[in-house]
Amino acid sequence: MNKPLRIFLALCLLFTSILASAEPEKWLVTGTASNLTTGEIVYREYHDITPQQHTVLYKNPAGKLIATKNISYNHGFNTPEYQQNDLRFDRHTGSKWQNNHFMMFSQEKSDRAYENTVKPADDLVIDAGFDYLIRSHWDELLKGKVLPFSFAVADPLMVLSMQVEAVSASETAIRQHRSQYRYFLVSSRNHLIGWAMPDINLAYDRDSHLLQIYQGPSNITDQNDTNQTVVVRYEYQQALPAAGKVRTP
Repeated sequence: MNKPLRIFLALCLLFTSILASAEPEKWLVTGTASNLTTGEIVYREYHDITPQQHTVLYKNPAGKLIATKNISYNHGFNTPEYQQNDLRFDRHTGSKWQNNHFMMFSQEKSDRAYENTVKPADDLVIDAGFDYLIRSHWDELLKGKVLPFSFAVADPLMVLSMQVEAVSASETAIRQHRSQYRYFLVSSRNHLIGWAMPDINLAYDRDSHLLQIYQGPSNITDQNDTNQTVVVRYEYQQALPAAGKVRTP
């Protein structure tokens, strides 16, 4: 498959814990993605989240829909099933539960689908699942633990040996430093294939544990179908079921 490397990271890293809540509330989340080098806005992502479903719409700066994503956590918050559809290039990637295994798949246009079977494991993480991994090990990470995990990706079809750790403001590559932020670094445990999984830098709010900034490779290629590195900043609104209004957390 001669096509650019596309590692399908979810730029929706906060949302697994919201779905774990017993409160039947709806969250609306907007992520604004900017090119890391130029600062130019390259797309926005709109998340619609309830305990039953999580959908994402990706739109270019002009507001045109360029991709969609549907996520389900029926088989674990670390290992969601998902399907992402890039409307520009007729590309479909994701994960599905099949015969007691996870099937990662990638398909372009009418070409045959490429698939890879991944066996469930305690350290397995798929797509947005590593946000829940960070959240569920929050105290340990802040105390200095380096947490290894196996990250299954759909394009290219492979399982990467990764790790996550807390870092200081002086160590993070994120330029925006705030006292209420807690910073984390996701990196490859195998330096020989570090090209396949560039570092991901994350900034979370220390109190709400909500992701504020994502900096790293995007799951959306640019208009020329080339990989891009982005900074995504998130804003949140929580729906009030009775009044039908929204509030910011």
